[in-house]
Amino acid sequence: MKLSALLLAAALLAPAQSPWKNSGPQSLVIQYRCTLAGRPNLREALRSEGLASLEDWKSRGIVASYHLLFSRYVDTNNWDLLAIVNFRGYDDAVRWKEVETRRPAGLPPQSLATIVSVATYPTDLVRLDAPETAPPAPAWLVIPYNLTVAPDAYLRYFDEYVKPQLAGWKREGILAGYALYMQRYTAARPWDAMLVLLYKDDSALGQRERVVAKTRAELASDPRWLEIANSKQSVRTEKEAIVADEIIPARQ
Repeated sequence: MKLSALLLAAALLAPAQSPWKNSGPQSLVIQYRCTLAGRPNLREALRSEGLASLEDWKSRGIVASYHLLFSRYVDTNNWDLLAIVNFRGYDDAVRWKEVETRRPAGLPPQSLATIVSVATYPTDLVRLDAPETAPPAPAWLVIPYNLTVAPDAYLRYFDEYVKPQLAGWKREGILAGYALYMQRYTAARPWDAMLVLLYKDDSALGQRERVVAKTRAELASDPRWLEIANSKQSVRTEKEAIVADEIIPARQ
């Protein structure tokens, strides 16, 4: 192995203490699968009672922010609904158990019959670039990863390799924002990190491959970035990406 590659590996594996580890997890990522016939009913239940409940929990301080993402395409092997629930602190996150006692997984009672499986992941929101104003018709892309290095090493990789690309996508006008979640309890779980990308609209999402290629070509002039690019498969394994739309209130 070349010296440069050895130095890169050492940097990725070196221990470090992240501030987000100083308390319990402060976000939940909940994945739901429902019956095929139940997708329309689940969507409508979320638009009405589901959103109303989340707003109530937000007003009471149980929830700081949330997103309900519904998969755009039917996929038997993946989730139909993804709920991302953020809390102001770990004490507030613990209060979610009050919700669970009355509403399993926070779901409206009328939707429970359509649900075939739920998986709840206590997570940490470790990187965030949120737009000041949400795009009027955004498209979401959710990408989970399995990591082959420690969480702190992955965050260094993210900051040095991924963030420059995301910045380029924003300059090109297709990306509105992003969030990176790290799972706290990873043993036997199907993913370790989840990148949530907010594209400005469907047209912007359609330009993803072109803009990715252009940005990477520009960044390749940076020897450090290129070195990490050539070693990325030793850092993480990308899993199936899901295109999704956010559940918003039904029009009156």
